[in-house]
Amino acid sequence: MVDVNKLPYQVSNFSTLIDQARIYVDKTDLVAQLALGVGPVFLSRPRRFGKSTLVSTFEELFSHGLERFKGLKIEKQNLWHDKTYKVLHLDFSSFREDVEEVSFANKLFAHLKTNLDLISLDFHETTYVVSSFNDTLAHTEDNSLVLLIDEYDAPLTATMGDPKEFNNRRKILSDFFLSIKSYSAKFRFIFITGVTRYSHVSIFSGLNNLKDISFNSLYGTIVGYTQEELEFYFKDYLENAALVLNQKKKTTEYTYEKILECVKNHYDGYSFDEECSTHVYNPWSILNFLQEPYREFKSYWLDTGGAKPLLLVNYFTQVLDKKIDKSELLNYLKENVEVLANTDSLSPAIESIEQSDFPFEAILYQAGYFTIKRINSRGQMYIGIPNSEVHEAFEKILLEKLINKTELKLSEDHDTLAESAIEEKNISDFLGLLNALLNEFSYETVPTFKEAHFREIYKVTLRCMGFKTFAEDQLSSGRTDLEIYAQKYLYVIEFKIVDDNNEALIDKALNEAKTQMISRKYTVRLANFFNLKTVGLACVIVNQNKDEKHDKPFREVVRLEEVGSVNLEVKKN
Repeated sequence: MVDVNKLPYQVSNFSTLIDQARIYVDKTDLVAQLALGVGPVFLSRPRRFGKSTLVSTFEELFSHGLERFKGLKIEKQNLWHDKTYKVLHLDFSSFREDVEEVSFANKLFAHLKTNLDLISLDFHETTYVVSSFNDTLAHTEDNSLVLLIDEYDAPLTATMGDPKEFNNRRKILSDFFLSIKSYSAKFRFIFITGVTRYSHVSIFSGLNNLKDISFNSLYGTIVGYTQEELEFYFKDYLENAALVLNQKKKTTEYTYEKILECVKNHYDGYSFDEECSTHVYNPWSILNFLQEPYREFKSYWLDTGGAKPLLLVNYFTQVLDKKIDKSELLNYLKENVEVLANTDSLSPAIESIEQSDFPFEAILYQAGYFTIKRINSRGQMYIGIPNSEVHEAFEKILLEKLINKTELKLSEDHDTLAESAIEEKNISDFLGLLNALLNEFSYETVPTFKEAHFREIYKVTLRCMGFKTFAEDQLSSGRTDLEIYAQKYLYVIEFKIVDDNNEALIDKALNEAKTQMISRKYTVRLANFFNLKTVGLACVIVNQNKDEKHDKPFREVVRLEEVGSVNLEVKKN
């Protein structure tokens, strides 16, 4: 049996990891490489990727030297010979929220004072917090201080919807960083982390010698777990997961290789370097799975709130809702969606938030929903969803926006209807279910729906209800619109949309759907399934808008008819 207490689960402090003999994924060669340099360093990564542990590692190294680094790369490879320093460690996420009658300047002052007191540096109150900090730095010896700032952007993200307070905080932070530049001789090393990566002409304008490693291929794996690290440090836990799941399911299906395949599909796929040469796993998700493998491959990022970072929530509420037609979000529900990007487009100017033109793709990348997927032969970068865990989270949050609800919670009536319709092949209830789900969507969204949009919303909504669904599955004879997998049935649905509630148009569309399904033999598929019956359904939806011809809109699934079914009797390879 493995000792799950040795996992670095919910522990981000380096000294705690070492003192409690927990697993520490050794990246100290990269830590030394950065720490030996001069000038401030900045790293942007999504939440739950280990930035805080990295900052804590720098703090331990500069505060106490190699005391706790015995056996690690930095000590074994003789990479460090520096002295110790006073380390000012600031965590801006600790005072990001608004507190009644306490200004941001006062919160920053209190945070600075508390942490300067910890390293025995005086911080006297003056008329302005930055003036106080300047006074402290002026009385500090040259090359005697290390500055570590975690989540520098948290106070800005928290006020994205309040332009006045946002600009107030931005000015204070800009002055703060300008003061650091003015007293740069005082600092031996400066390291700053955050989720949001703005262009350099904004908040860091004072730090004109800032070294941004966010897209640097040399540091693409400085946080997160590589495949090699996963198998080296957690091999016993992966093998334990196979044992636990085999016992739970009374099977021998889960081998070590099978577990690796599953965790790769669920939690791997992140690339942050401009050459897309490295990939890493999300540490939070991996550790949650290894801690409790009997829960199987859950979406831990979603379950623990990582999938709804404040950055994305505020962007949706304050920017996106005012900027684009919600139906445009449907384009992001497509399988394997990829968007052309570059490092500049993923690092827009901070001013664009005020102008409500902060690119959606930049927010998705910085929030961890998109990652660098590939670089083509011309050096162009494409970003997209990294893995199935994020895909699930992304679909749910987009659906919430499309149905105008803060949380996607389909009722028990939906579940009951789905059970009867899909599991028991009740076509009448199936039609009722499709209409019930369609009724969940905002009136602002549906008018611009096209056939592909209906297909995608049914794919995602049913997936959120626990069904396995696919859209546009490519067969030798064409592409199916939608496939739904149940316990006993595999449904293949062909959609047709008409813009008028006219019986002749509806009948014509229904016949077209049936003819297409039969001629292309969608229900006669070669696939490795046991005891499944493939059921073809022709579906006609009326999407009639209010216009000169129609005095009111009409949107409804009006026909759903079975085309045919065949038994699949194909043996597994």
